[in-house]
Amino acid sequence: MDYKPFDWDEYNRKKVLEEERYAKISAEIKETMESSEQVIKSCNKSMQDINESIKGAQQACQGIDDFQKKFSDIMQSMALKIAQSFSLRDFRASEQEPKTAQLVSIDEAKSKIQGNVCILSGAGLSVASGIRTFRGEGGFWNNIECKEVLTYEYFTKKNKSCWQWHQEFQQMVKGKVPNQGHKSIVAYKRKFPNTVLVTQNIDNLLSEELNSPYLKFGFFKDIYEIHGNLKFMRCDKDCEQKLYLMPDLKETPQPKCPKCKQKARPHILFFDESYQEKYSRTDSLQEELKNVQTIISVGTMLETSYAKNIILDAIDKKLTIIEVNPEPIIELGNTYTLTGPSEEILPFLLS
Repeated sequence: MDYKPFDWDEYNRKKVLEEERYAKISAEIKETMESSEQVIKSCNKSMQDINESIKGAQQACQGIDDFQKKFSDIMQSMALKIAQSFSLRDFRASEQEPKTAQLVSIDEAKSKIQGNVCILSGAGLSVASGIRTFRGEGGFWNNIECKEVLTYEYFTKKNKSCWQWHQEFQQMVKGKVPNQGHKSIVAYKRKFPNTVLVTQNIDNLLSEELNSPYLKFGFFKDIYEIHGNLKFMRCDKDCEQKLYLMPDLKETPQPKCPKCKQKARPHILFFDESYQEKYSRTDSLQEELKNVQTIISVGTMLETSYAKNIILDAIDKKLTIIEVNPEPIIELGNTYTLTGPSEEILPFLLS
């Protein structure tokens, strides 16, 4: 395959540049807020002086107060979005934010579950089914530059090579079946229908076990596959919003759209693409997450932005977080940690 080794020096260089850019933007925002606060204070004083002679100015003062609050809210929101865009918010402890996550027993973690639950799963969930994780020890992506190969740009320029990666992944998944972790999640969803299931996996195992009805072909009603599902493909030109079953890529290495006969593409989210309602259902998911009180994070390193922000938002909202992971990574928030493989822990945690 036509892969390039991962350039860590370039990665670190870009990371430093991003951090410097963020620091500069943050400083500018802080300076703007301080300047604006001075202007607002001056306006308030002027309005107070006017109020001594004009009683009607009281309403204007109230208007200034409203503006001050709205302006402060807007600036704080802007700073948060900038931080999110540079992925500099973190769930790990630091000198400024000491570790708050607690290592607990399964029974203790079970007692912490409250209200509606969201179960967020990653590649670690499928390890016991024989599917290697992407980034861990022995990972599927350790020897290739995945963030280049799995991009739409690479798919466009080196279509054959990109499809070859998918062929290898398809062959690895072939014949694999859901494990006890998948089964426990599905049993919990059936017992508590309001449970929100979110998976980053494209291996179809959780969806297969869930056997959920379709919203329409390829889009399952009871699970959010935010990165897609390699069981399906769609038209690269988007001739219609429709999914098709993926053929055996050994027999059809570069499949075509069954309708327009133009190039097809895998039904996955490439690294250089954005989450959208059309294929990831992220707007619908965001609405459901508003009613969640507990997040159970299973087998994920939270390397992707949407999954990471689910956890960061839960930390900000002080929701209960239970992490099931052989190597836990969430160190902040109201977090309870269970160390070990999901196929051993979930049958007891979700029983």
